[in-house]
Amino acid sequence: MTDDYTDYEVDFFQAVDRNTTAEQSIFDALMSIRDDQYYTLFEIEAEHTCGWARVQVFPERAGTLYRCMKCGMAGIIGG
Repeated sequence: MTDDYTDYEVDFFQAVDRNTTAEQSIFDALMSIRDDQYYTLFEIEAEHTCGWARVQVFPERAGTLYRCMKCGMAGIIGG
């Protein structure tokens, strides 16, 4: 990062990067699911923002719902 950003902005962009990396890790773990596995609750091992953790995922056509079992963070990937 350049000196043009405040510490607050740098922290924000780094948090976005960590979250994007974690969501990509979850998405990569689900690349091999079949059509009949949509709308099924899975628990996977993935690298989350809090480190390696078990993550509950619920893939559906509009996106993937997830919840980290380690830190409790939840969200939606895709949409």
